[in-house]
Parts: sequence; C-alpha cells; structure tokens
Amino acid sequence: MWMCIFFGGIIFGAILMNLGAAFFLGDDGIFNLSSLNRIRYLKVDSSSFLPYVIGQRIKPFLFLLLISATSFGTAAAYLLVAWQGIATGMLMTAAVIRFGIKGILLILAGIFPQYLLLFPAGIMMLVWCCQNCSVRYNPGKSLWPVYGNRRKQLWHQMTALIWILCVVLIACVLECYVNPILMTDVVKIF
Repeated sequence: MWMCIFFGGIIFGAILMNLGAAFFLGDDGIFNLSSLNRIRYLKVDSSSFLPYVIGQRIKPFLFLLLISATSFGTAAAYLLVAWQGIATGMLMTAAVIRFGIKGILLILAGIFPQYLLLFPAGIMMLVWCCQNCSVRYNPGKSLWPVYGNRRKQLWHQMTALIWILCVVLIACVLECYVNPILMTDVVKIF
C-alpha cells in the first residue's frame, strides 16, 4: 500500500512540477546554474556538516516516533509517504526538465550512497510507527507479535527503534563524508 501511495505521490509531484515549471525553475529556482557552480567548487567540512545532517535526517523519524503514541500514528505514516513521493516526483521532474538525462545522473549522485540505508530505515520506521500505534489502539491489527508481557513488548520495540536509529546515523556519516566527493565530481560535467 505504501508503494502505491509513494508512486502516486511521484506522479502527482511530476504533474505539479510541470504545471509550475515557470515558477519553480526560474532563474532563482531549483537547479539553477549558479547553484551548481557553487557546488562544483565547494569544499565541505564534513565534521561540521554531520550535526546538521543528523538533525535534518532525524526529524521525520522523531515525528513518527512521537505521533505513533497517538491514534493518528498510522495516518501520519501514510501522509509522510505521500509527501515523500510528491517531493521525489517534483525533484526528479525538475532535474529532467532542467538538464535532461544528465539530471537523472545529478539526482543519483545526490542520493548515493546514503539512501541505500535511509530508504530501508524509513520503511522500518513506518512499520515501527504503525506497530506502536496498533499495539496501543488496535492490537488486533498488529503487524508484529504482541507480547502479553508489557516489558517484553517494550524491549522488542526499543530494540527495533535502536536498530533503525543506528542505520540512520550510519547513513548520515555516508552523506557527510562520501556524498560530497561524489556530488562535486558529478557536478563538474554540467
């Protein structure tokens, strides 16, 4: 179901970008040449960049963690998937409109290698959120086993959450130390 919502969001984002191309892709819009020129010669201080990236990447996970304690947890998970699909569709469409096939290469450089970990961690967090919400409000629709012992249930959920957060932190390290090298190399072909 999440994949259908995500791909539907991509299609909606692509349509939205095509309709608003004049606004989004103007001289000051996304992927303008002056921004790419700045990236081309950018030297990233990865150790200073890491706290910023962790803060940005952790926000959706913290949102899901907090909202999963309410009855809106499952709905929030679906809305987040739709939002990510719309954002992905808009970004991919903007890159292709602006640069053609090279735009796809730019997007791939921007998401590699961190999204090899962030994507599965995001799915795991969505499942965790829906599970936490269903354990509290609708145990019959639980995705994982619901343990009769509250302590065992908490231990199971905390272990999964710690695993997810560790994967996100590793992805953040990759984004700060590996991705800038790849991104500056790819931007040089534009």
